[in-house]
Amino acid sequence: MSKAHGSWQRINQALDKMGYNTPNTSTVERFNGTARRMNAHQVRRSLAFAHRSDTRQAVAWWSATVYNWVREHRSLRSPLEVPEGNKRFQQRTPAMAVGLTEHIWTEAQILRTPVYIASKN
Repeated sequence: MSKAHGSWQRINQALDKMGYNTPNTSTVERFNGTARRMNAHQVRRSLAFAHRSDTRQAVAWWSATVYNWVREHRSLRSPLEVPEGNKRFQQRTPAMAVGLTEHIWTEAQILRTPVYIASKN
């Protein structure tokens, strides 16, 4: 497992706060099912071939990015203090729930955002 942002201590604190201090089988299986549905290369019998492992890995990373930054998760929504018309809940992504961002990203925003790799020294 690799981390994208923050320290391991911060990541573990956020997971503990959300109640994920022990593995939850239903959560893991739900993520696997969603990832398989989003990535045709993971479907058992399909015509979407990816013979190169780097292609499969890149598509898997993209699916995980969309899952965590773009897709709203109904189980993570929070009630609004003041309802806005019929809107009673603030939709959130996993990245919002952990505190990495304050808005739901679009795929275009992710692709346009430069990534700076920190030196390992």
